[in-house]
Amino acid sequence: MTRARWVLFPAVGVLLIGGATRLVYIETTQGEALRGDAARQQTVTRTIPAQRGEILDTRGRVLAGTVRRPSVFVDPALVDDTRFAACSIAPVLGLDPAGLQCLLDEHRQERFIWLKRRISDDELERFKQVVGARRLRGFAVQYEPMRIYPQARLAAHVLGFVGCDAQGLGGIEQVYDNVLRGTPGRRTATVDVGRRCVRSKVKEYAPARDGATVVLTIDVYTQQIAQEALARAVEKHDAEWGTAVVVDPMSGEVLAMATVPDFDPAAAIPPGFGQMSPADRDAVKARWRNRAVTDSYEPGSIFKPFIASCALDERVTQIDEIFRINGPTHRFGRRTIHDTHAYGSLALHEIISKSSNIGMGLVGAQCGNERLYRYVRMLGFGDITGVELPGEHTGQVNDMSRWTSFSTQSVPIGQEIAVTPIQIVTAFSVFCNGGVLLRPRIVRGVIAANGETLVDRSRPVAVRRVLDEEMADVFRRRALVEVVQSGTGKQARIPGYQVFGKTGTAQIAQPDGRGYTPGAYVGSFVGGAPASRPRVVVLASIYRPRKQGYYGGVVAAPVVKEIIAETLAYMQVPQELPAEGEVASTGARPRRAR
Repeated sequence: MTRARWVLFPAVGVLLIGGATRLVYIETTQGEALRGDAARQQTVTRTIPAQRGEILDTRGRVLAGTVRRPSVFVDPALVDDTRFAACSIAPVLGLDPAGLQCLLDEHRQERFIWLKRRISDDELERFKQVVGARRLRGFAVQYEPMRIYPQARLAAHVLGFVGCDAQGLGGIEQVYDNVLRGTPGRRTATVDVGRRCVRSKVKEYAPARDGATVVLTIDVYTQQIAQEALARAVEKHDAEWGTAVVVDPMSGEVLAMATVPDFDPAAAIPPGFGQMSPADRDAVKARWRNRAVTDSYEPGSIFKPFIASCALDERVTQIDEIFRINGPTHRFGRRTIHDTHAYGSLALHEIISKSSNIGMGLVGAQCGNERLYRYVRMLGFGDITGVELPGEHTGQVNDMSRWTSFSTQSVPIGQEIAVTPIQIVTAFSVFCNGGVLLRPRIVRGVIAANGETLVDRSRPVAVRRVLDEEMADVFRRRALVEVVQSGTGKQARIPGYQVFGKTGTAQIAQPDGRGYTPGAYVGSFVGGAPASRPRVVVLASIYRPRKQGYYGGVVAAPVVKEIIAETLAYMQVPQELPAEGEVASTGARPRRAR
């Protein structure tokens, strides 16, 4: 026994020394790495998603909001039998069992993989039953925010949409993504071998900060009026697309902005979008375009008031000055200008109301290219308006060095220049607010989740004075009212109100810029009411109408009429009751004919 002790004790001592030496070696060479592995296995940090902020209309009605929906994820390292698990879970979630098994086998070392995001309530219930009944490990549910649009397709082009990770991909969702998305939080906890929470680490907890709310100038009711009226016109005339913009000319606030065809922002990206052909993807993207700000075209005759009013303001001409038209054709050097009727002589206000190309050519000759260029730029054409929507186009105004003798007659009749719808309504508003060019606004303010006002854009922003106040008033009451009362815009008349405006029918330029596409037109009308104290300005443009006419007074004026009539009634604007055919007098005397 004693001898055995002498043998056993040294042996145990050697083993202990060897074990201690091994422990020292492991601690020295691998200790840090092993402690890190243990910490990773025992600690889980989860992201707490922030609630994306709402987008509201001007009266506080929700246009875009957020709800939390369940999503299923898996920790492949905890799945014991991948084939059994895949065959159990896949049918519940509508997945392919073989594909799910392959996913689990190929990512055994990963600890988090999304299986299906934002599942339905029925799928959630079935998932819980299967996981519980078959005691499947590694599968769990996490609630994620999901964007919803309670007004469906209303104002889709203004709102934009979000991707699967709630990143803004268009419209206000994109422009204000940083303030809408908020700041995610995090929660760290110690877990057991089944990844179940044992203890939360309070010191490592950071709460999420929800996103701010963006309040728009858009009014849901006015937007619905504009969208429905425009959709009917596009369908009736079998047009390629149409757009309508409604603004408050006294403040620059955009009350409605519609484009047809539209899309559902909740399902903007169709399933299988990445696998579509380039042509099909382009067709989907075309529906996302907010053509009121991204597309430009030659305006045609809706551009005439801008040149005529500026010439009037600088005393180049007078509202009653008589111009000898001697139509229906007139030669300006090597250029021949045509009118649709053989007018003899017209006063300036009649040139606008009857939309005489020859008359505007004569006005252009009196102004000269340098003045014309200055007028165009002063009204904001060739620059973005700053309306805070993505993809805004500047339009096209050629550099002065590229203007020719043809430009002198082309620009006054809305050719050789390209404009966007938002530029037109912005410039047209100077006839309503005393001659001041205002920056159009579509965002009224941004409010933090705690109620603090982060951005206040509730006040008008003046860019520059364009016209004398009295001259703007005279031009509106004489020339623009006459367009609707007895000129080309009769289909925009509204009982009880004096509507003012201008029609326009422009040919569509060839893609290469050489000439025009045969039989392709843009029919437009821009107008407002009441003439005595304008409350609203509306533009409607119908692009490439194929049925029942193409003139702006036929395809677009009825759209503007409907929008203005419904909007004024909604605003409870009292009716004007002028005598039949009454036109406000300015007391100006006719000038000699030219």
